[in-house]
Amino acid sequence: MNRFFLISLLSFFTTSWAYDSNNSDLNTTVYSDVVLTLIDQGNGFQDIRFKGAFSNWAVIEGYDDGTNGDTTANDGIWTLVLDSVSGPNSYEWGAIDTDNGNGSTCESCDGSDGWGTWLLDIIGLSNREFTIQDDGTISGTTSIVIPYQGGEITKTVLFTVDMTEWLDEEGATGMRVFSVSNGDQMQVRGAFNGWNCDDPSNCRMTRTPGTNIFSLAANITGFPDTNIEYKYYMELSDASVQELESNYGTIFDGIGWEDSPQYGGGNRIFVLGPDDGTNVLELDLAGYYDLPAGGVIPTGQAVSVTFTIDMVNAQSNGFNPQEDSVYISIQDRWLTYLQMLGDGYNVTALENFDGTYSVTHSFTGPFPWHMVYTWGFYDVSLSSQMQEGGGFGFGRSRARYQHANSNSGCLWGDYSFPLDIWQLEPPLLVEEYEPENICVSLEVKNNNLPHKYYLGSNYPNPFNPVTKINYFIPYEEYVSLNIYNLKGYKVKSLVNLKTKAGLNQVKWDATNNFGRPVAAGVYIYRIEAGEFRSSQKMIFLK
Repeated sequence: MNRFFLISLLSFFTTSWAYDSNNSDLNTTVYSDVVLTLIDQGNGFQDIRFKGAFSNWAVIEGYDDGTNGDTTANDGIWTLVLDSVSGPNSYEWGAIDTDNGNGSTCESCDGSDGWGTWLLDIIGLSNREFTIQDDGTISGTTSIVIPYQGGEITKTVLFTVDMTEWLDEEGATGMRVFSVSNGDQMQVRGAFNGWNCDDPSNCRMTRTPGTNIFSLAANITGFPDTNIEYKYYMELSDASVQELESNYGTIFDGIGWEDSPQYGGGNRIFVLGPDDGTNVLELDLAGYYDLPAGGVIPTGQAVSVTFTIDMVNAQSNGFNPQEDSVYISIQDRWLTYLQMLGDGYNVTALENFDGTYSVTHSFTGPFPWHMVYTWGFYDVSLSSQMQEGGGFGFGRSRARYQHANSNSGCLWGDYSFPLDIWQLEPPLLVEEYEPENICVSLEVKNNNLPHKYYLGSNYPNPFNPVTKINYFIPYEEYVSLNIYNLKGYKVKSLVNLKTKAGLNQVKWDATNNFGRPVAAGVYIYRIEAGEFRSSQKMIFLK
């Protein structure tokens, strides 16, 4: 099925002014009628629904039958008329196809029978937004173009997850919460199966005999270049829940969903890719929570971990250092549960009186080498909390990794993470995942802070039209960051100057050094800073 989309927002407004009977002052409430349209150019959609802040994200039926505000039947223009939307206010919105992507369709599309296909995901765009102004006029995003995606294909996708550090069986030394003998199951849940396990053949993983690897082969239909989101899910048996609760208290609801540190706690992503004649796609082996063998601090060992953040940027978000308090929120729910800290655990930070704030917290093994967390502050003037990150995508949380010290026989010790910089909106910093470097040389004289460079994965990837690249340098020095095509020709110079130490971010808008758009395809970005060299791939779609 060939698909090329244009979602557009057409609007007109009628303004209603309200007067207080006891006051001649004019109230500011206005009401505007808004017409949303989705233009389907030859894709054969059978059922389009709209949803947004205007409906509390419940789906509302769209029409292409010449009724309910639709002008012409069966012309591929799906229409929704919203009467008397109140303003001034802003509303995020989007549209779905009721096809769940697994051979079924949704009617409620609220998760009970699937979620449908969120059309903005096809091109990696965030929610669209329109604003009703004080005078009733409408501004903001009025159209979305989703480029031609080619026909849908079906592939057998092989998922594999390593549960070594989670198994609760003889000889295990890790987290010990997953018991095969109790009947616990590993599952894959994602957009392709409605984020549930109603069809066990399309979600339940089986253990490869003689290994700690669990796998699933699932038939998935979709567009070659569309991001398909998923997570690994641990389905605990009643027996395992009872055992855990006898030791750690009431288990958190939904704790089986992983928060992948590689994705900053967000959903994992893959694409089916072009039809290569095999109809098979094998995804890389992953650990549940990306936890590699050897990535667990041993049982009984206490380790103090220090986090520090520079809050200067937070002042633009209302932070007042004279009265507001800063806190860190641990987002790894297995960590907070097994440490008996409570769900959504927050720790107040101490001011360092230089614009930075620190938290030092002691954890007792077993616990993972990763930390998934966000920063926030309590706004006294508004009596509310402001917390960075959020959503479901890449970088919804920060992710960093502790390291064992090769100078002391790869023992774990107290650890200090590099400085964080306040950033309200995701994607937040996600440290490069290098399980082969669990044990590195740490300089004790520098508070165990590894003087380590890294080049982050660009996000979004694939992308159109803009992507972001994060990189970290421990010293102020000259940095070059360039984009190359697969033939090795330099396409764009993004950074070519002396750069401050710490986290830095640069954007690429898919243009070359002459400002002209580049062709769709695979590109390499490469950083050089001091003796550090690193490269990564990214995909630009049109």
